Amino acid sequence: MSNNNNFIKQYNNEIYAKTKKYQKIYGFEIGKGEHDTWNNEADAFKHTFMQADLVIKLGITGSKLAGDWHELDGRLNNQPKSEENMDKWNNAVGREIGEEIKQEIKNKNYSNEEIDDLIAKKVMERMRAGKLITHPSDKRKYTGFAANIGDDIDLPQGKIFTAEEIGKLSTDDFQKFENYIHKQLKEFGVPREYQAKNMVSRGNLIWVDDYKRQDGTHVNGYYRRK
Repeated sequence: MSNNNNFIKQYNNEIYAKTKKYQKIYGFEIGKGEHDTWNNEADAFKHTFMQADLVIKLGITGSKLAGDWHELDGRLNNQPKSEENMDKWNNAVGREIGEEIKQEIKNKNYSNEEIDDLIAKKVMERMRAGKLITHPSDKRKYTGFAANIGDDIDLPQGKIFTAEEIGKLSTDDFQKFENYIHKQLKEFGVPREYQAKNMVSRGNLIWVDDYKRQDGTHVNGYYRRK
């Protein structure tokens, strides 16, 4: 867990450094002191750039999970809803940019710095066109959430998603199960496969083998809570 935390901290520091770098190039608004990239254009740039970068490196599902995990952490620490809305809006625009760039650079040789420059250029085009939220007072609302938790979704009761399983979900399936996964994150966490197996051996999780429902539907094996 400490290695994961160190990686996240290092990555966040890299994105912050790139935000500062491109602020000097493009001159977008930035604050002063410890919270210089908070609730301003620099904040919007940072979130949008990060999600575009993650799409290119991890794919759309991995980037969305990473972004939403960050926002869930903010929610648990009493982040105002207006700030969460701003972040999620800009995260979504970043994913859109990432998908665009993946198509543009497909089968081409781009250096990491060239990709960063391309991301920054597209983020600034969106910002200057008014397509980013640069302050929580903006009245536009992010509406990208899937159905509310508790809506009818086709999952076995008590199912626990592993990180590997989430990474293999299609975009449509991730959106379908998004709030269920959020609820799992909050209440249980998202174990890796080896961690889930260890939990089974310790009696903290149960493994259910493949089976067929009465209607003939095949259900793949899965982990579930006791």
